[in-house]
Amino acid sequence: MSTIIFILVLSFLVIIHELGHFIAAKWSKVKVDEFGIGYPPKAIKLFTWRGTDFTINWIPFGGFVRMQGEDVVIEPTGQQSHKSSKKQVAVQKSLEIKSSGKKSGQFYQATVIQKLMIILSGASINFIFGVLAFAIVFSKMGIPQYINEARIGEISEGSPAQEAGINSGVNIVGFQMENAERVNISNVDALIEEISQHKGKTVKIFTTGQCEVLECDKTENEYTVYLRLLEETPQDQGSLGIVFDQVVYVFYPGWQMPFKSIAYGLQQALFLGVQVIQAFFGVIFGLFTQAKISGDVAGPIGIIHQAQTFGIFEQGFSTVLSFAGMLSINLAVMNVLPFPPLDGGRALFVVLELIFKKKRTKKIEYYLNYGGYIFLLTLVGFITFKDVLRIFGK
Repeated sequence: MSTIIFILVLSFLVIIHELGHFIAAKWSKVKVDEFGIGYPPKAIKLFTWRGTDFTINWIPFGGFVRMQGEDVVIEPTGQQSHKSSKKQVAVQKSLEIKSSGKKSGQFYQATVIQKLMIILSGASINFIFGVLAFAIVFSKMGIPQYINEARIGEISEGSPAQEAGINSGVNIVGFQMENAERVNISNVDALIEEISQHKGKTVKIFTTGQCEVLECDKTENEYTVYLRLLEETPQDQGSLGIVFDQVVYVFYPGWQMPFKSIAYGLQQALFLGVQVIQAFFGVIFGLFTQAKISGDVAGPIGIIHQAQTFGIFEQGFSTVLSFAGMLSINLAVMNVLPFPPLDGGRALFVVLELIFKKKRTKKIEYYLNYGGYIFLLTLVGFITFKDVLRIFGK
């Protein structure tokens, strides 16, 4: 079931990505011959709409929009060449002759701004969807607010904190050794420092009353509690046996929530985007300097396995939507990297055409795209192989 949901989520993200290219091309008056999900060979043609064939292809990852005149190079003399074959050049010339010497709706006829908009619109749609997905999730769960206080989130069963009667949802504000002055506690680090210095001793812990989001009851409570030594402490616990909350979720007035949610969704999308870039260049650096890929990197199979392990697809709509948003941001950022044959690489060559002759840049672009495809397919294959080995414990 997890695999099916993952495929449906990924397919949706690919469809809206290609839809971005399609809409931008139509808006720029560029004719689109094919809207394909997956990569050729073609499996089936679904339908034709306004001159565009909508197809499903056999290679299940990715998709494409095939526009007229996308690969044509205009020579200074008015002659044209094509990167794929002389026969296609002849067909192109024949079509232009039939249309009084100039065929409209060609990609190469678009302005530089229009070309960039068409190329980058797919990633833009993915990024926008990611932001909106995060915004919907935050509007339901509240806007995360980081807190510095030593807020108790959970208390472990049978721990000294439970035996002392300490409650969760309160802030620890004081710490006192017997016959010593009280130490005020303002954050988790200060408390941990005090605990680490007095393990094996009985101390007094002071807390606030119950907290509601950012506000706490000013009433102070005093508890006498024993701080366990390392050898007395279970592996998954600390001396007190408490887990601290670092984030609380704030709900603002109804009219503010949409704006707050979108703003925080954008912030998280940008943060995730930076992490994706760092991870990608980390993989490239490790590959060329150490001839290996970090074990933290996962491909489609690894992502599905991790989703199953953590039960992501069983945790409800909000969790699945958040997962889809993260995938969408990943797709957006990866696609705009200036690496052939990704959209960012194509956009880079559109800009370079302003500086160098188009024929020269097209030849370079062709060979770099060819090499880029081989590199990316090899990289995905290697990561997938590592995912399989990791899953089966090799």
